[in-house]
Amino acid sequence: MKVAVTGSAGRLGRYVTELLSREGYTVVPLDLAGNDGSKPEEPTCPDAVDLTDPEAVQRAFAGVEAVIHLARERFPYTEQGLFDPATGTWKTPDVAGDSLRFQRNVAMTYNVLAAGASLGIRRFVIGSSLAVYGLYYPLRPALPDYLPIDEKHPRRPQDPYGLSKLAGEALCDGFARGSGARIASLRFAGIADERVYQRLVKRREDPMSRGVGSFWSYVDVRDAAAACRLALEADFEGHEAFNICAPTTWLATPTRTLLERHLAGVRPVAFPEDANYCGYAPDKAREALGFSTHHEFDG
Repeated sequence: MKVAVTGSAGRLGRYVTELLSREGYTVVPLDLAGNDGSKPEEPTCPDAVDLTDPEAVQRAFAGVEAVIHLARERFPYTEQGLFDPATGTWKTPDVAGDSLRFQRNVAMTYNVLAAGASLGIRRFVIGSSLAVYGLYYPLRPALPDYLPIDEKHPRRPQDPYGLSKLAGEALCDGFARGSGARIASLRFAGIADERVYQRLVKRREDPMSRGVGSFWSYVDVRDAAAACRLALEADFEGHEAFNICAPTTWLATPTRTLLERHLAGVRPVAFPEDANYCGYAPDKAREALGFSTHHEFDG
């Protein structure tokens, strides 16, 4: 099968491209040059395609049978230190920049789905995020209705990034209805590689440094890549969303203890007293896709 992978030079895209190639797929790697105009330093440089250009996407998808869409423009909240620990909320002062990032991300997803539908492509895997639930980057205090959060939990994002992912999932709903395509939205936790794990070790000193919205979740980049392959090969109808995360947190502290300290107002949960269970439930991905994690953080 010939599969286009957008964002193929990114942290996850590299692993997905390598995994699919090892599994015998013919991979069409698609990515833009870096934001500074330079090409990604990869042994095989992907074709530079601007996914906001619908005609370019059409050309890039010629002969493709499936698409894994991972390309995105990052929202720089965490890098810019915009978290307010006193209120547990985030600031988004770059209104113009966020507007452009939102527009580009939604346009890329629309163009990928529209080009694919017009060319008869019926298998899509779309990168989404646990941020769609609205707890990662709240602008006003927010709590979950219950824990662990499954795919039936209301999606109430307040921030531009979470809203862009929510819009992307709405596009998937519409294109699945209109074209009969099979579309999997993968709601990734923070994707971790060795560099990220080093940062997580430091964050253990202050587990509240970015609030509690992620509930200390993560997924190893190798497991995230495997989830993309499983979603590509899975048999289901229409558009389905899946939480993709490790079943445990990156903290050794039991999750119930953390919740009692920081989220006393959340509905009681069934976490065992001594377990560091994740606040997001990956059960649907396990049951429908056969997804499980093989690289869990023990640092």
